Amino acid sequence: MITADAQFSPCGLYRWTLHRAWDPARPRLLFIGLNPSRADAERDDPTLRRLTGFAQAWGFGCLEVVNLFGRCSASPAVLRRCSDPIGPENDHWLRQGLARLQPQAGDVLWLGWGNGGVWRQRDQQVLALLATKLPADLTLWAIGLTASGQPRHPLYAPAAAQPLLLQHPGAVLRLASR
Repeated sequence: MITADAQFSPCGLYRWTLHRAWDPARPRLLFIGLNPSRADAERDDPTLRRLTGFAQAWGFGCLEVVNLFGRCSASPAVLRRCSDPIGPENDHWLRQGLARLQPQAGDVLWLGWGNGGVWRQRDQQVLALLATKLPADLTLWAIGLTASGQPRHPLYAPAAAQPLLLQHPGAVLRLASR
């Protein structure tokens, strides 16, 4: 049985975090994407189905999703027209997700926001946050890197794709400066 949860802003325009758990005794995978689409506590979207598939195949029991931008939008063009695409609580929920990670239990942080993360230099802001908040022994992954060096979004990655291990924390900060 899969348990599901999602935290939204009171206005419903922002999703702060999304959880799926199928075996809480197994390690947790925290994914940082670009922005939320349609998934919630009751509905999955294509990206969430893809993330869940990878997480299960790689032996995780829980998936938590947070994003660079908290504003819900299935369209990058619509997201770019928003006056506040990040949202007032997004960084709080990012920090909360990071605080729940337990490296000694095998938990992993997966970065996957694609090239859209450079907008408003949000990738740099979040990478700086990661550099100060991550335990030194936490494993960092990406499903690969884009041509510009950003952590690849997983939606169109092959089902057999394996994660790329990122060095901590210096390599993460260099990702977006390529």
